[in-house]
Amino acid sequence: MLRTTLAGLRAHKVRLVLTAVAVMIGVGFLAGTLVYGDTARTAFYDDLARAARNVDASAGPERLPFGDRGSGFAETSRRLPFDALDKVRAAPGVARADGRLAERLSMLDGRGGLIANFGRPGWAVSTPSDPALSMFDTSAGRLPARDGEIAIDATTFDAYAFHLGDTVSVIGPDARPVPLTLVGTFDLGANKRFAGHSVAALTPADMRTVAGATGYAEIVATAAPGVSESRMAATMRASLGGTAHVLSGDALRRVYAVAAAKYVDGFLVVLFAFGLVALAVSVFVIANTFAILVAQRVRELALLRCVGASRRQLFGSVVLEALVVGVVASTGGLLASAAVGWVLLVGRDALGHAVRIDRLVVSPSTIVVGLTAGTVATALASLLPALTASRVPPMAALSNAPLEAAVPAHRRRRLSAAWLLAAVGAAVTAAGTRAPGFLGVPVVFTGAIALFAAAVAAGPFVIGRLTAWAGWLPSRLFGAPARLAVAGARRNPKRVAATTGALAVGLALMSLFAVLLGTTREQSERELDENFSVDYVVTRALEPGPQGPEIPPPVLDALHARPEFAAVAGARSRDADVAARRGEVWSMEPGALDTSLRPEVMSGSLSSFGPGTAAVKIPFAAGAALKVGSSLVLHPRSGPPLTLRVVALYDDAPTPGEVLLDWSDYAKAFGPAQPDSVLVKAAEGVTPETSRAAVDDAVRQDPRLQVASQAEWRERLTETLDRQLLVFSALLGMSIVIALTGIANTLALSVLERTRESALLRALGLSRPQLRATLILEAMLMSAVGATAGTALGVLTGAAAAVGLIRQYGHGHPVVPVAQIALYALLATCAAALAALPPSRRATRTAISSAMTAD
Repeated sequence: MLRTTLAGLRAHKVRLVLTAVAVMIGVGFLAGTLVYGDTARTAFYDDLARAARNVDASAGPERLPFGDRGSGFAETSRRLPFDALDKVRAAPGVARADGRLAERLSMLDGRGGLIANFGRPGWAVSTPSDPALSMFDTSAGRLPARDGEIAIDATTFDAYAFHLGDTVSVIGPDARPVPLTLVGTFDLGANKRFAGHSVAALTPADMRTVAGATGYAEIVATAAPGVSESRMAATMRASLGGTAHVLSGDALRRVYAVAAAKYVDGFLVVLFAFGLVALAVSVFVIANTFAILVAQRVRELALLRCVGASRRQLFGSVVLEALVVGVVASTGGLLASAAVGWVLLVGRDALGHAVRIDRLVVSPSTIVVGLTAGTVATALASLLPALTASRVPPMAALSNAPLEAAVPAHRRRRLSAAWLLAAVGAAVTAAGTRAPGFLGVPVVFTGAIALFAAAVAAGPFVIGRLTAWAGWLPSRLFGAPARLAVAGARRNPKRVAATTGALAVGLALMSLFAVLLGTTREQSERELDENFSVDYVVTRALEPGPQGPEIPPPVLDALHARPEFAAVAGARSRDADVAARRGEVWSMEPGALDTSLRPEVMSGSLSSFGPGTAAVKIPFAAGAALKVGSSLVLHPRSGPPLTLRVVALYDDAPTPGEVLLDWSDYAKAFGPAQPDSVLVKAAEGVTPETSRAAVDDAVRQDPRLQVASQAEWRERLTETLDRQLLVFSALLGMSIVIALTGIANTLALSVLERTRESALLRALGLSRPQLRATLILEAMLMSAVGATAGTALGVLTGAAAAVGLIRQYGHGHPVVPVAQIALYALLATCAAALAALPPSRRATRTAISSAMTAD
């Protein structure tokens, strides 16, 4: 039997290649997804957590290395003392340590104007004493080596057209410009702590004299060989005597990465979910192909029974063949997975400008999973067909009766399993829609896999009727070939169900990712509109008056008069005690709430907003236990307290303020005054360059004013988002490849299986063109049924997966791109017709006599 099995592999090369291709497709699809996930994950963490590179432990004066709003290093005056670094360096197990100085520092552009950072000064950081512990990479030139030199971040360097060797001035502690020589630029990566701010690197001595550093914002250390991160963190904590908050290197990297990208964890979860779907698709493609293959060989295997092979030998022969094919093809699939992963990463900017991908990452787990999945799936796929073949009576191999009749259908047991799988799948999918955020995606996908398994189990019992419905019109239009195609499909439901299953799984994948991609794009655009409800903020620089830096009325009038703007509103803001908490209170001029500057209300309504009422930002409301209808007390620095009723809770707003007051209430609490800022929203269709020029023209009359632009920042984010959406586009492209290849492979096997049947039709008078038309029409009928079922499953699964994301991160409804999905269905149908051409040509060219005696 061993020699017979190996000889069979050598003799049936076409059959072997088709089977191996199916296994390679499945393994390459799965392993390619894992390679993509490993590479993308490494790129994310390498870049987003660049400041924690080579760091095994970190100590800072705050609980997290970010301020309360995630805007930078701790904004308080608390710092670690300078002698703390010596204590850490002297601690046992420390290989190297470095202290990081970081302070607020305003920078001037080449014309002497203040570089705006959304109304706040930029940052200054110290150059590292140990390059291995640097939080940034040098882009051009070098880092400062002596006092009086400066390096700046590459973004600021490009935006303000600086050149190496220029004199760059910063505002020193005495509010006077300090000239420094520009010697280099550096790249901070996607570091959230500095997002949108100018950053200067100075020598430690200049950090003290120019930036006014009084201590370290952070101390980082690398452990000696053999010392774990947890032990290193405990050592640092003990050496500092409990005066600092210490994190291990892994914990610090996760903090940085999550702070830098809100959806980084969700991205990884989506990749995991896609890998789960890839595994299910791989198993199905392999199992489906092998089931058709063994069904084609039932007569051959039964004949071996006639010449003395036992059931156990026959069973072992089929499983052995599957194992050989599985191991060889899985190895080939792993090699192909590198190409698959590279194709997925061909758009290097898909993860954003700052995320660099230098290499593919193939982890040992990917190799193990790929080899195991391919081999085990192939072996498992062969078990049921092998068991079926071993149970066929030996004399049935010599009969001309259909072999499937000799095998019991187990209709009741199979239908019960289908109903059970459908119930479990529906329950799991429903549970996934209620899971928070991205965590629901793999749950929904698991439920969808169960639903698809139910459809596969029930397929042979419903496919005949579905095919008859699909073939009603073609039977009347194309005559005998179409009627034969419908009859052939109804006569062998198991074969048709297996073939349409491959079609359905491909269309389900394409439809699923089309819905996810469309929904993600729509939600992202909506979030950008809501998060960037204001494009420009005009403030007065470095001149705070008794009521704050006021905007001159002529400037406000000039901005109101510009046609390039859709909305312009003066605003005021001030910190105050609200509901026993410290928060930022703000207000806008009357009428501003009727424009696009209106906050995004999540609960309550602004229709009743006015004197005596307030709207509260959701995080602040949660911390102060406020809800719609609650009363809050505002305590200004001077004057009596105000009691206000909460009428709305909001999320996104044009300012970071936490409590919105009516203009008259704000004046009552803090006194009447001119606005201290102007919020500007560009009109639809106006480019950032045009709107920025209009703002600059309006504020030119007062050189003390500065403009913080979010329009350019939004444009950069939009471009980055489009590249991030290429991730889903790449997954969609992979699903199309797997679908079309699976369709072609399964149809080719299906047609090759019926060589004897095709010869019989020829013998009964069917011409070669009629036989070719019959086989192609049958393939198209199966593709139509599979496309309909797969599209329905994919749309439902995609919509269910999108519901949880929308509930967590936005609002609205899933987006179903009907035209795009219809195009996919048409593409699958055409692919089925093309896939049937080569085997149908072979069937028509084979001599009738040799085909009739092929068995």
